[in-house]
Amino acid sequence: MTDTSPIGLDLEQQLENVLSFITQPTTVENKDPTPETSDKTVTKALYYLKNEQVPLAAKWMRLAAMAGNHKAQFYLGLFFIKGQGVPSSIFHGAVWLTLASSQGYEPATITLADLRKHITTRRFKDAQCYAASLYEQIHQQQFSHLIPSQS
Repeated sequence: MTDTSPIGLDLEQQLENVLSFITQPTTVENKDPTPETSDKTVTKALYYLKNEQVPLAAKWMRLAAMAGNHKAQFYLGLFFIKGQGVPSSIFHGAVWLTLASSQGYEPATITLADLRKHITTRRFKDAQCYAASLYEQIHQQQFSHLIPSQS
């Protein structure tokens, strides 16, 4: 017997959405993340956030952030500051906001300036250094296919 209540249909639709995503064929050839792909990942994360599935939202947001998406980096920074779906950490929030701000994302720059009041200068500098290392890691992943292998 199928539940026809609005809640049952929502749950059924959510399960269908998750299953269709999981069973999508993946292409191994295209390892280069495109802005369109990371934008879709951000949209998926926002969907989970809207439906109060914060841990799933944080996981998807991190994927998009690691693909270099500045909006995802901004949101992930906020997740860390608020402790939503991730451990609460002003330090890690500052790291992700620094990355988004370095790409010219104005909301991140404004939030980072406000956050600055709540973190010591030393921790803020440490966050900037960690952001720089993370930036290198992200770009190493994105452009690894361009680096010739040593065989």
